[in-house]
Amino acid sequence: MKSFKLLLINILIILGLTSCGLGDSEKPIPFFLDLKSPQVIEPIQNIPGTHKITEAWVFADGQIQGLFPVPGIAPLHLINEKTEIKILAGIKNNGMNDNPVFYPFLKEVPLVLSPEPNKTYEVPLNFSYTGGAKFSVNENFEGNHLFTFNLDNKTGPKLISTSEQSRTGLKSGMVVLTNSNNFIEVATETSVQRGFNSRGESYVEFDYKGEGEVAVGIAKSQNGFFRVEYILFVPAKSDWNHIYVEFTDKISPNDFDSYKMLLAFTKTGNSAESKIYIDNYKHVHF
Repeated sequence: MKSFKLLLINILIILGLTSCGLGDSEKPIPFFLDLKSPQVIEPIQNIPGTHKITEAWVFADGQIQGLFPVPGIAPLHLINEKTEIKILAGIKNNGMNDNPVFYPFLKEVPLVLSPEPNKTYEVPLNFSYTGGAKFSVNENFEGNHLFTFNLDNKTGPKLISTSEQSRTGLKSGMVVLTNSNNFIEVATETSVQRGFNSRGESYVEFDYKGEGEVAVGIAKSQNGFFRVEYILFVPAKSDWNHIYVEFTDKISPNDFDSYKMLLAFTKTGNSAESKIYIDNYKHVHF
């Protein structure tokens, strides 16, 4: 224990001497990026879409400078006379605050500066999907939707398109649950064949609101039989929320011939009737 304390004291002394040896002229000179509210362009309609980008991953000359909340101010330091800056869209993986990642399907925002000390540079954060991103499902529920495959073989509630609520456009998907019909499990009519995800990374993102629980998963088919695997269960909220759910570990194994994207809804609470809404569902991968 004594040797550990002596080592710690020596380290603190060295750090103190190093700090004292820096002259004012040697201190890094900051400049600032005024990171604006992010915007994401839809891949097909080419219009602003929904997202939940919570921070910016900022790189300067290839070195990570930090994660900064957006919108907000990012203080950086002069590195070279000409600085190449790249900004990646940061999200909360599976909606978890302690699991920040950058979303691999959105292009970086590039910026080249010859920064001046203490100057602030405005940076619009306009993100778009990469050209390599594949959308096996891109459902906005404006018309006939894909989630009509009845996995649970029940004759109860169905996921329907409705104009009661919408996150964007005119309609969203809605399921109405009661005490006697308190659960629904549906999948997409279309299937994704094994091998179509060439590089592994795979996500689902969507908007949701209402009263109840939403389960996100996958129905794998092998030798004619379906195997259901759930990834995340999220309680619906009174206001629209956007979430990103990572499917990479579920898609990567070669334990299926094909798969369907799966949603399940469960009634919670004491009300006689619960409504849950879904909008802008995307299954995106490389």
